[in-house]
Amino acid sequence: MQFLPLLGTGDTASLEALNRRLWAWVEGEYHHRPHKGLDGETPLDRWAQVCDEVRLPEPELDLAALFLFEEKRKVARDRTVSLRGGVYEVDAVLVGQTVTLRFDPTRPERKVEVWHVGRKVGMAKPVDAYANCFVKRDHASKTLQPERVPETPPEGLRLRDFDGDDIKQGGR
Repeated sequence: MQFLPLLGTGDTASLEALNRRLWAWVEGEYHHRPHKGLDGETPLDRWAQVCDEVRLPEPELDLAALFLFEEKRKVARDRTVSLRGGVYEVDAVLVGQTVTLRFDPTRPERKVEVWHVGRKVGMAKPVDAYANCFVKRDHASKTLQPERVPETPPEGLRLRDFDGDDIKQGGR
């Protein structure tokens, strides 16, 4: 609000002109004026006092991971969790446990990390509802053994393919 009244017609003619004027104002005036929020100090003086304490992130640090959203979910008996309208599969050993799902909501492919007790334990994958119905569940050990999944979904039975005798006898 302090800067806007100072702008002239030429300052708003282009983005480059506006940026040049803003930079000159910040460096020439803003950094040299005392601020109430800094107890009467100027931003330049405050920076001079604390600049030795500033630490830059390590080059290998994944900055995107620092901004992931987190949501807690309890893993259902079929080893699934729901997240923002989608259903995801996680490792079967997590059934009944509460996990933290870390994700970027702005990405359409939505890779979802699964964290448990403070460490990453894997990635959640979107549920394939068709393949999931062919998985045998051993509830005692909480393990899953996938059965042979048909290559293509079976077509439904058509009543017109049966004659009256087949229906009475329970099939052909």
